[in-house]
Amino acid sequence: MRNDRNFRTKISAELNSTNFRELKLYSSSWEQIGKRLYQDEDFGEQLKKTKLAKENMPAEIAGMKSDLEKANAIFSYVQKTFTWNKDKGVRTEEGFKKLVETKIGNAAEINLFLVMMLREAGLKADPLVISTVENGVINMVSPNISNMNFVLAAVNLNDQIHIYDATSKQSSLDEIPLRNWNQFGILVTKEKTLQIQMANTKSSNTFLTANAKINDDGTISGTYSDRDTGAYAMYVKDSYDDNAEKYKKQYKENFSMDFTDINSKVLENGDFESSMKFSSSNLIDRVGKKMIINPMLFLSKNSNEFDQTEARRYPIDFGSPTTKVKKVTLEIPEGYVIEEMPKEKKIVTEDKEISYTYYIVQKGNQLEVTTTTKISSADYPKEYYPAFKQIWGVASKFENQVISLVRK
Repeated sequence: MRNDRNFRTKISAELNSTNFRELKLYSSSWEQIGKRLYQDEDFGEQLKKTKLAKENMPAEIAGMKSDLEKANAIFSYVQKTFTWNKDKGVRTEEGFKKLVETKIGNAAEINLFLVMMLREAGLKADPLVISTVENGVINMVSPNISNMNFVLAAVNLNDQIHIYDATSKQSSLDEIPLRNWNQFGILVTKEKTLQIQMANTKSSNTFLTANAKINDDGTISGTYSDRDTGAYAMYVKDSYDDNAEKYKKQYKENFSMDFTDINSKVLENGDFESSMKFSSSNLIDRVGKKMIINPMLFLSKNSNEFDQTEARRYPIDFGSPTTKVKKVTLEIPEGYVIEEMPKEKKIVTEDKEISYTYYIVQKGNQLEVTTTTKISSADYPKEYYPAFKQIWGVASKFENQVISLVRK
């Protein structure tokens, strides 16, 4: 659950109207809210400053044939040219002129400027006003602009609405930060206002990879990498930017491992990766002449997050479809053999929405363990909770299998 406040019973008051010489309605309908936004100096009036769009249009756009190619090129230009100052908001603060001069702006300035440029290139583009996850879900039956705090750019390509967010340097078409996926959005066109159901269908994946060897002194050392893709990569990058030292420190705290040379960076494809070295003397137990070890090392699942005993009452929200792959390659010391291999396992729901596999194979003196957890949708109704509970329980059981190494 990404924001439990959405499920709390509450009463809130909103300004419906004022009557000082004339009646002004504020909480009337989405249509009237859309009209007022287009009359607003810091919203609709900014979109009329098309001269700025012409002056800043990349030259290569004129030679492009497909609308998708044009849209992506314009988005890339805005994304790379302007930097988000971390201020949200539905309205601009300084305006487009200041944005072009300083190359820094709030969410409304950057994404409304993107809308204007897309329109200038002949594309059908409109602002999509939303409420971010932390701000709470929009109450669709009670129209009020004060409930919204962010603007995205929506473009219609082949009668399909697609979404851009140029505030993130890692985002792309329909791949936007997790904070923006919050069920609903209000598409504000010149002619009408549309209520949009927002569903994240692009998978955000995590790949955890450890390459290790057992040393003569009984310690284990190697390298470890943690790579996230899509919306998860954007989320991790934000955490890193907030406090890089705290972000790096979490590895030692979460795994109780001695990590060194931690290097975190955004890759060319937008993925976020942290790589490091590690060593430990606590991963092996010696019993007589045997060495007992969990081949998953520090990546084994130690608990079942889905351990709620009472009946589940609310949906399960991941924010994104996801696949998590953990792979450990362990070098066995010379003169040792594995007494018995762990059992493999595959479990999947009937509708193939959720699956888990535990696979292990020996290649010469190396042991490879791979686990894959796949969740096909961004969110699930409460009825799926028992399935998650069962599969996570299986994962915890199989990832805690051990092997015994004995001398030949």
